[in-house]
Amino acid sequence: MTKRRSSLTGSWSGAYRYPRDAGPETVFNVEIEEVGGAFTGAMQEPNVIRLAPGPVVTADIEGTRSGASVVFVKFYNGSGGMAHAIRYEGTVDEALTRIEGTWSIPRDWSGTFFMVRDDLGAEAQAEAKIEEPIEVSR
Repeated sequence: MTKRRSSLTGSWSGAYRYPRDAGPETVFNVEIEEVGGAFTGAMQEPNVIRLAPGPVVTADIEGTRSGASVVFVKFYNGSGGMAHAIRYEGTVDEALTRIEGTWSIPRDWSGTFFMVRDDLGAEAQAEAKIEEPIEVSR
């Protein structure tokens, strides 16, 4: 039995890719809290651009979900020397466990991204435990 999710709330991980291999595929982790179709979150990714010292770059996200459509903006907070915004547009699957789409910096460039729920493993284990047969001793 698979649980039907009703929001994007949870832990996610993914990666984004630059156009024409202009940079390395960059992985990220994000915690999302969704209420009524609007969501916010905090994202972390490795500092691959190296505009400033430090191994990790952090950003906040704000977005909306309407049906399968997901749109959010990532606002870098200055860590890693970055303080710009990036727009993400994607589609979430029916189970609300995977999002795929494109990112863009207006009038600059764009690429692709995907993200998947991290909390699926714990949930699947809990469901398996619930579905185990119960032995009755006589």
